[in-house]
Amino acid sequence: MLPLVMLAVTQSGAPQPHLAARAQPPPPLFALPVVAQLHVDVEKDRVVVTHEIVMARGEWSGGDVDLWISFGPTMPRALDARLLAVRANATAPDPADAGEPIAHDALARRPSRAYALIGRSTMAGVVLHVREPAFRRATAASGVLALRVRQVLAPPTPDAQNARELVVRLGMESGPPLTVRRIAMTTSEPDGFITQASAQFCGPNADPYDVGFHVAPRGARTTPGAIDPTAATRRSTDDLCVRYVTP
Repeated sequence: MLPLVMLAVTQSGAPQPHLAARAQPPPPLFALPVVAQLHVDVEKDRVVVTHEIVMARGEWSGGDVDLWISFGPTMPRALDARLLAVRANATAPDPADAGEPIAHDALARRPSRAYALIGRSTMAGVVLHVREPAFRRATAASGVLALRVRQVLAPPTPDAQNARELVVRLGMESGPPLTVRRIAMTTSEPDGFITQASAQFCGPNADPYDVGFHVAPRGARTTPGAIDPTAATRRSTDDLCVRYVTP
């Protein structure tokens, strides 16, 4: 298990004014990323969300790269970001590869220098600082790199039916929506901890159909006929709403 770095911005706090930069229209990325996997691991006292984002070198010709990922409405308890290489003809990084740690700063909104990657510019988030030498190392083998970003969240508050809903940021306020190849939910709790699970893309104009995903807990009921995420219609403002029921 890789260490998770506690963030300076907590759920009840906010960055100091001098740390926050005024949001500007996001600059276009040099290559369109793909969410190779979105993994939600559910436990009694926390939820760990992992984005594995694959991105080609594209038109990048040198220099450090700052990437913006926002969360909202609250910040995670802790976060770990890693830079990984992707082998030629592979669609995702090696799961056993620990990668290189990426330095990051928590801010109240996206600074103008940062490329918009995940979330909204006006929501609290983090800037990932990918240095040029690390970028070159990661893309040397195939011209493709991966970002593995893990965040630890407090478990959502259950409703009267013991259902909990979690919003996972995927959308950005401009540009084409990112392709999501695979969504997975797991738990290390005993069998029967999750009795039902479902997922939908959610946003101001989202289509209200269920999205298919892999669920590891045995006995958990999922929605029949759910659409594979690669075939689902997405808008750039769509995020993912994950709902699960515990006894």
